Amino acid sequence: MGSNKLGKFVLGGALLGAAVSMLDRTTRQLTISSVKVSYEKALYYKENPEVVKKQLQEKKDKVQTIYEQVKGDVDYIKSQVDEIKTLTPQVKEMFAETKEAFADSKTEYQQIIEDEPTATSSTSTQQDATLPPMIQKKNVIPLENQ
Repeated sequence: MGSNKLGKFVLGGALLGAAVSMLDRTTRQLTISSVKVSYEKALYYKENPEVVKKQLQEKKDKVQTIYEQVKGDVDYIKSQVDEIKTLTPQVKEMFAETKEAFADSKTEYQQIIEDEPTATSSTSTQQDATLPPMIQKKNVIPLENQ
């Protein structure tokens, strides 16, 4: 068996494709102008390495600033999530206590309602002598057929 020729043929195909695309005048002109601009930039940066250093430092500072902002945002969100996690059991407990209080109040109200008719029936037969007779009659609660 022969050696692997895939790499050679891929490279040959790329070169052939580039050569065929250069037959188009606009592609050829754009390629030549971009190569010239790239060459001039390379020469400029070769003569002025401090410009490259300055630009790289600015990019580094910008990336670092963004990193710090994202880190601060993540820390804030994490603290909010932790706070919600700690509050959830407290809120559950509060709801349970409130439900229990309402349940206790319900039974107390039921007892008051059950006790009230017997209490009013015994007091309704008694008339308050301090009240005028007309008001005494209005305050009398008629009982079911006695």
